[in-house]
Amino acid sequence: MGSDATRTRGQITLGIIDDFAILLESLRVWLERNAPDLDVVVCASTFRDFAMDASFPPDVTLIGELRHESTTIASRIKACVAAGSQVVIVADDRSVDHHQALQAGAAEALPRKTPMLEIVQAIRRASQRQLPTVRRSAPLERPRLSPGERQALTYYVQGYSTQQVATAMNVKYETAKTFLRRVRQKYAAVDRAAGKRADLIVRATEDGIL
Repeated sequence: MGSDATRTRGQITLGIIDDFAILLESLRVWLERNAPDLDVVVCASTFRDFAMDASFPPDVTLIGELRHESTTIASRIKACVAAGSQVVIVADDRSVDHHQALQAGAAEALPRKTPMLEIVQAIRRASQRQLPTVRRSAPLERPRLSPGERQALTYYVQGYSTQQVATAMNVKYETAKTFLRRVRQKYAAVDRAAGKRADLIVRATEDGIL
């Protein structure tokens, strides 16, 4: 993995998310040998592990197959883009809707069988694109969440249903529902969309909760 001390000028930081551990390692090794301008700073098999890594967000995020994720591909893409990372999708259209991915903000969406050299070119192109979201000059205003609200949000953005949130927190269903309602209200009060789960995933990523 690269570091600020060893990174060369002009190098593109890259993060990779894919279900297959063997594929992750082979991709990393191939890129180190054949694309020295790409610095693989994080590899993960779940989006949560990826977003919580100290190297997040990289310049470009390469998302492959994530068959066991409960969050939508659009949510993952929007979270990466909101954090400042371009996204390249490499997955078959039957498992990831390429049109939906591009609408959500992905720079490119490629089939799984795309040759590595073409994937590398897509990563390089993505690194040169302007992010589809407008960067804010002022820091985002973060709502003050109670410990219960923050814990409920953490579970919810990982794909838990409200009932599963209640079970994980050992509280009643209505209590978990109230925590999540208050989270949405507090984000809305600081003019940050939180009506949908996808919105909350983006908010949690922006605020370092995910």
